[in-house]
Amino acid sequence: MIGIINASPLIYLSKIGLIGLLPQLFDEIWTSIEVKKEVLKFKSSPEVPILEEAFTSWLKIHPIDDNRFLSKLLEMQIHRGEATIIAIARELKIIRKGPIAIIDDITAREIARTFDIPVIGTVGILLRAVKKALLSPDQFKNKIRMLVEETEFGMSVKLYSALLEKLKELIP
Repeated sequence: MIGIINASPLIYLSKIGLIGLLPQLFDEIWTSIEVKKEVLKFKSSPEVPILEEAFTSWLKIHPIDDNRFLSKLLEMQIHRGEATIIAIARELKIIRKGPIAIIDDITAREIARTFDIPVIGTVGILLRAVKKALLSPDQFKNKIRMLVEETEFGMSVKLYSALLEKLKELIP
């Protein structure tokens, strides 16, 4: 399965030390040049060296072939990075089987779903890691705590409670 990833999941997974989960969960990870520029623009950010390493080893850049579709997405008032990820996922869906868009923004996720593009976010990546035994339930809880307390990641109490319930389902 190919994961097409946006900036925020890359940044948040880097901040909590789990960007290395991505190549373990997906056959390939792709992004756009716009996303690359966005995540590497603040050279003083502590996660930049980790992200640079990902771009030189396993994270691939995919160009946008359908600029008309990208323009239509941009008219929907979503961020350019998210629009490029949806455009790449749609192009891949046409020529290959099984791409999944990795996006945190709710509006962009809904737009992707209207084009039958499966989506997952940062938290979904962590849940997949638990399901595949790459993270223990305790590690999951600790990383969620880090996301909420040590980054700008937004999570409602309702979502946090739902995650704990979902975690119970994943534990054998």
